[in-house]
Amino acid sequence: KPKDENSYEVSNLTVPQTMPFKGPDGKDKGKLAVTTKSFSGVYSKALTTFQQLDAEFADITATDDRGGDVALSNAKVTVNVTDKGDGVADAVVKASLAGFTAKEEAGGVFSVAETQLHGKYDSWKLAEYQAAALKYQELILKQASLLEPDASGQPASGQPASLTPEEQKALADAVAAMAASIKGGDFKIAFKDLKFTEAGEEPFSMGGLTLATAIDGINQEKASLNFDIAHQDLVVKSPDMASPVTQASLPKSGNLGIKVSDIPSQDMVKVLTDNLPGMASSDPAMAQANAMAMLVALQAVVQSSGAKIEIAPSQLLSQLVEIKADGAFNVQPQAVYGIVGGLDVAIRGIDELLALAQQTPEDFEAQQAMQSIQMLQAYSAREQGADGKPVDKFKIEVGEGGQLTVNGKPM
Repeated sequence: KPKDENSYEVSNLTVPQTMPFKGPDGKDKGKLAVTTKSFSGVYSKALTTFQQLDAEFADITATDDRGGDVALSNAKVTVNVTDKGDGVADAVVKASLAGFTAKEEAGGVFSVAETQLHGKYDSWKLAEYQAAALKYQELILKQASLLEPDASGQPASGQPASLTPEEQKALADAVAAMAASIKGGDFKIAFKDLKFTEAGEEPFSMGGLTLATAIDGINQEKASLNFDIAHQDLVVKSPDMASPVTQASLPKSGNLGIKVSDIPSQDMVKVLTDNLPGMASSDPAMAQANAMAMLVALQAVVQSSGAKIEIAPSQLLSQLVEIKADGAFNVQPQAVYGIVGGLDVAIRGIDELLALAQQTPEDFEAQQAMQSIQMLQAYSAREQGADGKPVDKFKIEVGEGGQLTVNGKPM
């Protein structure tokens, strides 16, 4: 329904309740089943996408003829795009997934009670991105079809199994255009109540797992990247984790934060687009050579960038041990290991873990723990914490010449 000269209101859309998967021979190999509960939004002609979207689906299942069985009880998706003019937009995408299960052939089931996804795109040239993405998809699908063999083992298309030079260039141009159209964004995914069950047992469970990424400056000369990961209530009950020492040192919760700045984003995109045509070659040796050349070139670009790596205050907590760390490194081309800097680590609970290991000296895990603790004690700078308990501190430094020291002692 036309809303104005640039947009339409869309309501009561549905997707097919059952969609079959077909193999190259045209026979059904499985199916996707989904129930549409609601689907409405506002479609923008100027942005060539939904400016607003609100959709909900239920009873989603995917099965195949090889035992694959994946299901979602409910999925909700919302999209809000703010048109900033001149083809530039900000976009917020949210999704909520409930009751995810994935069954394996052996009978085990992996499940996630709830998944929350949140994405925010900053200053996104949406129309340019979509045009490039469609071209990229078209060429990738064509390459896949060219490589698909027929019964004789020859390309099913009867044509050489490779894109033309013009198509290879168009593929590289599409990647460059996609990168040039995005400034950055924030992305977060949070899982709640992850479990694996098998034969009535629950060898693995985790109360929560969160992954978050923030990137800025993709389409600029330099970019920055923040990455955070955190987990809570980890439980592992497999036979190889049965040792009391292993259970006492299992990181039940923790978090890690990394920030990288001065990333040479434009130079990295150029390396990618320079090598992508060769990687699309039908000659495996040629494709592999270009892939290796790209990795070497990317390493060289990063190595000469002067990028900075910061380890934000991070920690791991187990039954007996607490580990905290933070630090900073600079990428330097002349450094033996490519970086120069240091990491500060503080560990509590070493004495308690050692005492537990000494109670079962015949246990292999206990023996390993005692050896590791003895090495740590040799390097430790022990202090008394605010609670009166000892804290073992380690300043790990990486020098330009490749020397590694812990509290000034060479490793």
